[in-house]
Amino acid sequence: MATHPDPEKEKAQLERFKANLDLEGDTPLDDFFHFLVESEDQALALIYYVDHPHDPPPKVPSEGDIEFGFMLYWIHHPPAKLQGWLASHPLIDGVFETLQRLAPPTQITTAQYDALVAKIETTAVSWEDGTLIGTGKYEQLDEGWILAAINYAANIVAGGIVSPFPSAPISAVPMTRKDGDGAKDPVIGIIGDWGTGYYSEPSGGDCPARRVLDDITAQPIDYLMHLGDVYYAGTDWRPLPGEEYLNFKTLWPDQGGGRNYTLNSNHEMYGAASGYFDVALEKGGPFGHQNGLSFFALQYHGWLLLGLDSGYFSDQENGRKFYMEGAIGTATHREQIDHIRSVCSGHQGPVMVMTHHNPCNTFTANTNILFKQVGQAIGAVGPAVWYWGHVHNGIVYEQLKIGDSIPYVPTKGRCCGHGAIPFGNGWGFEQNSNIAYYAHTHDDQFPADSPRVKNGYALVTLHRDGGFSESFYEVGNGRPVFQKSWTAADLGF
Repeated sequence: MATHPDPEKEKAQLERFKANLDLEGDTPLDDFFHFLVESEDQALALIYYVDHPHDPPPKVPSEGDIEFGFMLYWIHHPPAKLQGWLASHPLIDGVFETLQRLAPPTQITTAQYDALVAKIETTAVSWEDGTLIGTGKYEQLDEGWILAAINYAANIVAGGIVSPFPSAPISAVPMTRKDGDGAKDPVIGIIGDWGTGYYSEPSGGDCPARRVLDDITAQPIDYLMHLGDVYYAGTDWRPLPGEEYLNFKTLWPDQGGGRNYTLNSNHEMYGAASGYFDVALEKGGPFGHQNGLSFFALQYHGWLLLGLDSGYFSDQENGRKFYMEGAIGTATHREQIDHIRSVCSGHQGPVMVMTHHNPCNTFTANTNILFKQVGQAIGAVGPAVWYWGHVHNGIVYEQLKIGDSIPYVPTKGRCCGHGAIPFGNGWGFEQNSNIAYYAHTHDDQFPADSPRVKNGYALVTLHRDGGFSESFYEVGNGRPVFQKSWTAADLGF
């Protein structure tokens, strides 16, 4: 397990990066830059929104992602924080020099950027999905996010540096309670996008990751699941080194042998997935029972619970989009799909799926490629219930949809990606009748004019009769803010 800087490995990967850039024809970074241009279009819509707060919210471009909306600007106007990192790490220094040389121009002017920073420096602004537009730690203008883009560029161009995908047949492991009480059903704790590490808020208060962990470990949980994401790039020795270890693994509250699970994600893929596979899943650690695999299966009476890797094959199936859209395989890489199909063979009961990526559009709930792939793998239209992270919010959907012709699929869709990243009230959810709950309770650790809302987690109990119960919680509140139980008949069993 490497968690310290390794200058020799950095130099070797940089040489590979430079050699591949010398190839004739289109640069491997063409799609990378195209995605950044589309993402910057979202940032320009955001700037308009901040400048005109009383106008109707602008139509947000559907392509790209606001998470990378300021990358082109930072490439052409390097943040001061970045300069120190570049001086210490030859890999990202060489990659960043290439990005500066090849990147298309930014459409954001210095005047626009400075004016935006001035407006949000003391009070952040909430975007349509709750993304917090501010300059604080892990807010959208936190310049540390550029490390994800630089590491991703290294993966694309160098080639062959992403950790191999471990593949082996799996079988469903029986679930039990910690206390051995066979008359009661086990409780599953779920947190998503939790790998921020611990830090202090400007007010001196605890960060969301600590608050969420304190709350969920006070609950009577028998299993604890992490839906993925360690920031900024889930690194081992890659710059900045040690993120997977320092921001996640050392802080994880071990629930005992076979009771901890963690999933792969886009941010851990930025670090070439070596932090995830070599550090998080290391033998002897809390996740060692995953046997180095990024997918798993658990069973409780008629229930089958599947944890799937939606990050590793993301770009191979969806195109180079920063691993932002999930997939569990491709036409030529079917290892995970085939193993899941095998473990589901003959299963007649309900299935619960956990992934990092969302199986549907965040606002319309229309399903995507990931949903289709999983349905085909499990031999059904969709699972009974699906929990995911990726979107930094907590959302309970009434129903998921397959386009307009088939308006309903029998999958209870749940986003639980609000475990640690600061976020605000997502105004894009306010009039959505298909959403039974979304996290938007003001966090009273912050002033009344702050857009910060409470982070949270979920608890799920799979019942032996084929039903299940679920509860969403917000920090500082021991009572659920959303709670519902479903019978087997409700789920179609």
